Amino acid sequence: MQTMRPGISQQTDELLARANALGFVLARHEAPNGQIVWEWRRGDEPRPQFATERVARHWMSEWLDRTA
Repeated sequence: MQTMRPGISQQTDELLARANALGFVLARHEAPNGQIVWEWRRGDEPRPQFATERVARHWMSEWLDRTA
């Protein structure tokens, strides 16, 4: 059974599933300067980084809409 984090809706879980189907993984990462960032990882491709998970998810939503 999958648990939902506060503030994460069914719609955003569907977003994560769509991104995962294309090989993306959303990861929380500490940058070399110590700042926590969220980044979408897929193979050796460039990894866009975002200051918050919400912004990372929004970016992926727009990216998926453009590439669909």
